[in-house]
Amino acid sequence: MMFLKIAWLNIWRNKRRTLITAASIFFAVMLAILLRSMTDGIYENMIHNFVSYSSGYLQIHQKGYWDEQSIDNTFEENKELNKILLKNPDVTHVLPRLETFALASYADKTKGVLVLGIDPEMERKVNSLDKKVVQGSYLESLNDEAVLIGEGLATQFKLKVKDTLVLLGRGYHARSAAAKYKVKGIIKLGSPELNNNVVYLPLQQAQYMHGAENRLTALTIVPNGVSRLDDIKVSILKNIDTSRYEVMTWKEMIPEMNQFIEADSAGHYIIIIILYAIISFGLFGTLLMMTFERLHEFGILIAIGMKKRSLAYILLMESLMISLIGCLAGIVGGILIVKWFVHNPVYFTGELKEVYENYGIEPFLYFSENPKIFIVQALIILILSGIIAFYPVFKIMALKPVEAINS
Repeated sequence: MMFLKIAWLNIWRNKRRTLITAASIFFAVMLAILLRSMTDGIYENMIHNFVSYSSGYLQIHQKGYWDEQSIDNTFEENKELNKILLKNPDVTHVLPRLETFALASYADKTKGVLVLGIDPEMERKVNSLDKKVVQGSYLESLNDEAVLIGEGLATQFKLKVKDTLVLLGRGYHARSAAAKYKVKGIIKLGSPELNNNVVYLPLQQAQYMHGAENRLTALTIVPNGVSRLDDIKVSILKNIDTSRYEVMTWKEMIPEMNQFIEADSAGHYIIIIILYAIISFGLFGTLLMMTFERLHEFGILIAIGMKKRSLAYILLMESLMISLIGCLAGIVGGILIVKWFVHNPVYFTGELKEVYENYGIEPFLYFSENPKIFIVQALIILILSGIIAFYPVFKIMALKPVEAINS
């Protein structure tokens, strides 16, 4: 306890030196937090924008459906299955979906589109789909004879609210599926791919159009956390008929997106390692300066009888205290800056915008608020600081008092 008190008093004897060292650690922590928050934010937003409004983070469908995604492989709505799923503490909501592909036509333009039959009220409650409407209004009910279309699709077709869109597809058991609907609203989704191809249709209208009354292609399971999807999947499989149903995570359903993220992450990890190396050299230089400035002082202390081990211990405590001050300040600074960017994401324009959209990513620079980022980055910098702090310890143990006093 006495050594801690001495170390604390020592670091404030030279406030300028302490503040310079703490500032270098502060900026190191803040830079590491911002870089990690930025990369995680981009991935989280990309996943959320595509997964939430299409497949979902977890999906349950009839066994074999994913290998042959045909409307003939649908299953009947089952209230008992919904009850079983909602009993799971890791499941917050279950969203019914009827997903098909159809030809959409307006005037002289025709294009293949993704038709998603949804429960408008559930989508409003869970995914805030109504907030994505940029023109017109949101769907009112399961029987609403209207559609929502992506802004990109509306631009391609030059469609406006209240125009009529014709859909032509294949119905249940080879029935014809054709209908025309008023465009009630135009939505802008974060995923350019979805934005250019999606048509949302009230579930009962989608079922009626395809002659698939009370049938679904999937139930989208909304988990209470996206970090434990594999564990949640295992817990769900224990309580359902696995001979009839199968459960898949978004990584299994959209492996190309997962592979892209993993490949891109490897590049970011290299950048972070380089950043840590630069930070380490910067911290070492600061600590080196601090040590050489005090060699005369150390020599006198050892000469008058202070043990080298005790002096080394005090010096180690000083370094760790300064590192802790810098890390805590870095966390606070990182939180404030990340909070600002979360509410004010950076929007890309020009060629950079085109590059992002070509990869199916919204041209925004988002930041993640995951608490793990702040804690992990601060701990890494603190550990690096602790390792580097052993340099003055070794310097003290090898110090010759006479040489130090005369230096």
